Amino acid sequence: MSGRTRAIGMAIVACGVLMMVLPALPWYGADLPTGSVSLSGYGAGGASWILPVLGAALVVTGALAVWWSIPPGTRGARVTGGVTILWAVLGVAWAALVALSPRVDVVAQRAGLPEAVVAGDWAVNVLPAAWACLAAAALAGMSGILLMTPRPGDVPADEADPTLSADGP
Repeated sequence: MSGRTRAIGMAIVACGVLMMVLPALPWYGADLPTGSVSLSGYGAGGASWILPVLGAALVVTGALAVWWSIPPGTRGARVTGGVTILWAVLGVAWAALVALSPRVDVVAQRAGLPEAVVAGDWAVNVLPAAWACLAAAALAGMSGILLMTPRPGDVPADEADPTLSADGP
């Protein structure tokens, strides 16, 4: 059993949980003539629904790393780390896409009149929750890399030469 693998697996689970929760928090803010407004990742991002799915995949992958507790660098750890990196790269790409290209229309509502899109250049600010989601996905990827690589001097048990023993050849 490897305590290092369990710690890395718990870090992957934590990053996955963050990716599941953060899109519900305010991602965008704007100062309008009528006041300030903020929207969640779901409110303006549209495609943010994929981030919790990727987060759930990271939670499952991290839970498997904790459950199996295989030594880093072994075949099983390399596969688990590779899958973690796959989910993390997709999470980083998707979080960046949603955070950096919000599709926001400013709509004016007046009593008794139909809604109308307000023309003008409105600065939409990306709020910290969006950057935190991006960082959580990146940290999950780094954890996957740690899972794949053994410590210097360690030889994974499944790659050690079985013909050699501690006493010599």
